[in-house]
Amino acid sequence: MSIQAIDSYLSGVRPGFQSSKTDIGSAPTIIDFYNCKTSDHGLVDESTKVQLINYNYTTPNEYWEEKTFTACFDGGQSHGEWAGRKGDDLFFQIKAVNGTTNSGSGPTLSATRVHMW
Repeated sequence: MSIQAIDSYLSGVRPGFQSSKTDIGSAPTIIDFYNCKTSDHGLVDESTKVQLINYNYTTPNEYWEEKTFTACFDGGQSHGEWAGRKGDDLFFQIKAVNGTTNSGSGPTLSATRVHMW
């Protein structure tokens, strides 16, 4: 099985954003955000919560644990690793930005590069 990495970017996304689906044929699954920033830099709770999801066509999706990315506020690099997690239709969802889970308003997240492999 081949690995089809996602190599993309984020621009002004809010909680609820979902990445494209990809085939990660071996575990662990790793997500890196490069040069990531939030629109409200300077808050106490500067972090981004990311959840890995395995899409299933005929059964409910598998919602795996959330990881907290703590360097996404002023151009840092954040890294999340899901040990033992692989699948043929994986994607990630932004669950919270700086403590806010509201998808309609609040802080946004940007990253010049997102690498999921």
